[in-house]
Amino acid sequence: MLYRPSLDFLCNFSLRKYDDSKIKRMLGFKNNRNILFLEIAILLFFSAYFFSVSQAMEEEFIGDPIGMFNSAYSIENLRGDTQVLYKYWSLENGNALKVNIINPASIPSDKIDIIKYVLLSTKKIHVEDSLLDRGPNGSFSDYYEGWKGALQAAALKETKYPIPTDFQIVDSKTSEGDIVIILSNVKDSSGNTGYAKSVLEGNKIVKSFITIYDVRSLSDNQLETIARHELGHAIGLAHSTANEDLMAPVIDMTFPYISECNVEAVVDLYNADSDGSTTCKK
Repeated sequence: MLYRPSLDFLCNFSLRKYDDSKIKRMLGFKNNRNILFLEIAILLFFSAYFFSVSQAMEEEFIGDPIGMFNSAYSIENLRGDTQVLYKYWSLENGNALKVNIINPASIPSDKIDIIKYVLLSTKKIHVEDSLLDRGPNGSFSDYYEGWKGALQAAALKETKYPIPTDFQIVDSKTSEGDIVIILSNVKDSSGNTGYAKSVLEGNKIVKSFITIYDVRSLSDNQLETIARHELGHAIGLAHSTANEDLMAPVIDMTFPYISECNVEAVVDLYNADSDGSTTCKK
């Protein structure tokens, strides 16, 4: 709701020792029309001021006013099942997932490099939990910038099915590959910036498709985060109920990295011994 500043507000806020009639006489207002013009000028001033302040606060907080984005996710089971409790890639140990990035949007190669970084990076960020309201001072959590690093951390624990820990980039204009990432300049009619669809045989993922919409309008940070989120779906993760988590259906850009909770969820997923949900310990 917009606040409508009035002459009474101006008088009371700035010149409390004078009553309204004295202020009006001092400013030369002889009729209500002049007062109305002043009120409109004050309204425009405050609107411009609060807009500039909010923009400055946003830029100071996250460095890039990149907002929040919606994501959609669906599963298609080749056998016609309507409910899937867990889903995973069934690969031999050491086998890499083949990823094909199809670029009909003709975005520059540096944008493609961002997606490859999200796949192949092993960089880890060590963050104190209190900074993100996830724990007391002195406790820390690890976050990952790329899925290779996160999956390697998950694979340190023994699971029923081997966790894929590597990706192989394939260059094809067809739908070759285990994970196919399609870059589009079209805006999604539902307002989503990303959409992931996994094809299953039983509970095993046999193919995953990712579409990233309106790519040319995305900043590098936005593209990186959306790709990181959608690749989480391609690995097998569904949406999180934690609003600040990378895998939340509305992607929060504040700290958009792969968390220890996401790593724990991958471990539970590839153990295939739960109902498909996992509870984060932090």
